Amino acid sequence: MTGVVVLDVADDISARLGEPTVTALSRRFGPKGRCLACRAPFGAVPLSVRAYHGLDGVTTLVAYHADCAASAWLAIGPGILPRQDTWAAAVTSTQARMAVPRARHQLRGPGLQDQVMPVMLVHPSLDRARARQVGPGEAVSADVEEYSALGFADPGTALAACLLRPAGRARIQAAGEDGRLEVTVAGRTWSAPISQPYATLATGRGGIVVGVTSESDPGQLAADPARLEYVIAIGGVLLGWAPLPR
Repeated sequence: MTGVVVLDVADDISARLGEPTVTALSRRFGPKGRCLACRAPFGAVPLSVRAYHGLDGVTTLVAYHADCAASAWLAIGPGILPRQDTWAAAVTSTQARMAVPRARHQLRGPGLQDQVMPVMLVHPSLDRARARQVGPGEAVSADVEEYSALGFADPGTALAACLLRPAGRARIQAAGEDGRLEVTVAGRTWSAPISQPYATLATGRGGIVVGVTSESDPGQLAADPARLEYVIAIGGVLLGWAPLPR
């Protein structure tokens, strides 16, 4: 999905946001994103970036086909831009610490036990990114800031599913051997294929862990359990809980 994108970034944008932020942009856009000018998918052609400065200190960076728009820093807010929902998602599982009842003779509260939890990984935007300026020529990613307010959190070094806050709702649509998982968060609906084993696991757990990230390809993370655990541990994924209807 993300891979290495050939990206043209104006010198003005690099000077304002800093090279580390600009370098990371190539991982934050994906071929399935859509050009805001022509509305066609990016594909594998070179892209350019336009920066729209917001009054809240957050800059919205929008990718275009390089032939459709030249890279530039624009002194106008992102409120003029239409909203696009181009995202990527994949379903997998990971180890999590879960609360389990203790024996009656034990006086302390519930213990913690490693259990396998289903996870839906989502890259919420393939065609735009957000950066918050923290100093002259320095910025940090603000892509998933809004999800913190919706209940998503950095779980720390170990995923404790029992501590995740509800952040959305989930639904599984069966279709033959495989089905489709839909998760709705604050009016946005993401979906991905879900195999029968993962559907059974989600049903047994009563819901699914939802992870949002702008730095990693959900499909690649889903296929590499060790890397997924590492990215979660370093805070590269914000996590929430989406229960299934009872």
